[in-house]
Amino acid sequence: MSTSLMYHTQQIREFQHTSLKFKDNKVIQCIKRKNFNCDLCRSNKVRLEALRVRQIQALPYGLKKTYFEFTIHRIYCMKCKKRQIEKIPFLSHPKSRITKALERTIVELRSEMSISAIAKYFDLDWRTVKNVEKRYLKKKFKRIKLKNVRIIGIDEIFVSRKKENEKYKTVVRDLESGAVLHVGNGKGTEALKQFENRIRCVKRNFEAVAMDMSRAFIKWVSENLPKAEIVFDHFHVIKMMNDKVDKVRRRITAGLDDAHKKLLKNQRFLFLRSVEKLDPDAKLLLDNLRKTFRELGDASMLKEALRSIYRQAENDTQAEAALINWCAIARQTEVHELIQMANTIEKHMKGITAYWRTGGLSNASMEGFNNKIRWLMRQAYGYRDDEYFKWKIYDLPNLKTKKQL
Repeated sequence: MSTSLMYHTQQIREFQHTSLKFKDNKVIQCIKRKNFNCDLCRSNKVRLEALRVRQIQALPYGLKKTYFEFTIHRIYCMKCKKRQIEKIPFLSHPKSRITKALERTIVELRSEMSISAIAKYFDLDWRTVKNVEKRYLKKKFKRIKLKNVRIIGIDEIFVSRKKENEKYKTVVRDLESGAVLHVGNGKGTEALKQFENRIRCVKRNFEAVAMDMSRAFIKWVSENLPKAEIVFDHFHVIKMMNDKVDKVRRRITAGLDDAHKKLLKNQRFLFLRSVEKLDPDAKLLLDNLRKTFRELGDASMLKEALRSIYRQAENDTQAEAALINWCAIARQTEVHELIQMANTIEKHMKGITAYWRTGGLSNASMEGFNNKIRWLMRQAYGYRDDEYFKWKIYDLPNLKTKKQL
């Protein structure tokens, strides 16, 4: 077998073919290095000491598993007087058991095949396949450019019940391109420390940050991106309002007798669902329950009134006036949960009305991305390697979620 075939099929240079062996249904190709040089000074005046023989798995020739067999040497340079172990150019690292060509093939197949399928096809340990992809992703996302990023979204997601700082992941994304900019362990300002160091030179480029009403996020943005507009999008505002409606429902249900409890049994989503999505019978039932339970009816009506502000207000001035009026009505109901919501809206009025000033900037894509992260965890039945999981999140915008991981 010629050396050129080895070069063109396996991308192996600086070695030449010496012989072939066939053993246990596999091909063992023996090769040797053509020339030896010092890695430090490139001198060819070296002395060699054979250490051991290695077999490295390569891309298969047809249906046969293929291995390259060669001798590893210790090199002593006569010029710079240094000793070193011979470096093998077709290995990604000294302890690798497969060639770079096989690693590239594994990476290419990962978008179409699961780790277990690739491991079975090449007869490899699944951890070997995982580590190949992990090194590739780490190199790919080691440096992420932030120069042209203008609008970002920040959100946190619960991922496991492991260590305290691994229960949550805080994700920062470019809302224009969809790229993941940062994945931090935990939640709050500590999870954003590394991102804080990276944005020091480009923080003036950030124009807006979409997020929920987390005090930690608000504090972090105020301190590190003082010129960026904080936007609390309608998704989080309505979600918070739905939580208040549900609290009212639970509180009222807890104080009812068994006969009246039956009226509210299994009706949770009737109050949370948008009115326009209800069928006529559901709307009639909702109207009757609103009349029967006054506090719950007030909460439900004000939830729809809050939603209508987002549909009808044309600018931030109209929105602010409508929200102030909404808060006044909420206080008149004397419902504790609605008064709490009114206080929250007034406290965060600037960030809420920023939704209109930024042309309807929404963090909904971040919530959708959280669903993709959950899908990622389900496909792998969880991740024991937290670092690998982090790099997979970085690569998630490039994955086709209908495919098996």
